Amino acid sequence: MKKFLSLFLAIPMLAMMASCDDDNEKNIPDVSVSIEYSGGEMVDGVLTVEQGTDLVIDALKVTPAPGTGEATLGNTVFYLNGLPFFATGVAPHSCVISTTDLPLGDYTLSVHAQIYQVDKSIGFGTFRYTMRVVAPTTDPSDPDSGTDSGSGSGSDTPALVITDTDPAE
Repeated sequence: MKKFLSLFLAIPMLAMMASCDDDNEKNIPDVSVSIEYSGGEMVDGVLTVEQGTDLVIDALKVTPAPGTGEATLGNTVFYLNGLPFFATGVAPHSCVISTTDLPLGDYTLSVHAQIYQVDKSIGFGTFRYTMRVVAPTTDPSDPDSGTDSGSGSGSDTPALVITDTDPAE
């Protein structure tokens, strides 16, 4: 009788440990992120900024895919050549990149952000740009030389990779 009772108690325990098929499906956010910037221009997919001009990321905006719930960004970290230089968790997730001390050349500007969306698991989004620092076209000490540098601005929707694991870990 004790064996029957033990078996009778073990069956519900096994049933509790069974998993459903959808437990393994990833339910990551379905969104796009756009970037609004000033102080530079997008030239052939490269953020180009004149040396000595601040590249300002004015805002990061998240847009849910049609038919999905509202979404927002959480902690956001900006990286230059793989080194974190600014972090924020406050919308509009803006930052200033000073190019005064950067030598002319190409840099990798990466952004890693937590993404929260209604009825989805937390997601971790990453996108990157090549940022090119070029020689100034005007002489800042001569107000009559050339045009106003750093007046470029725009927006872009980069290729965004969203995963369910934090790439920083």
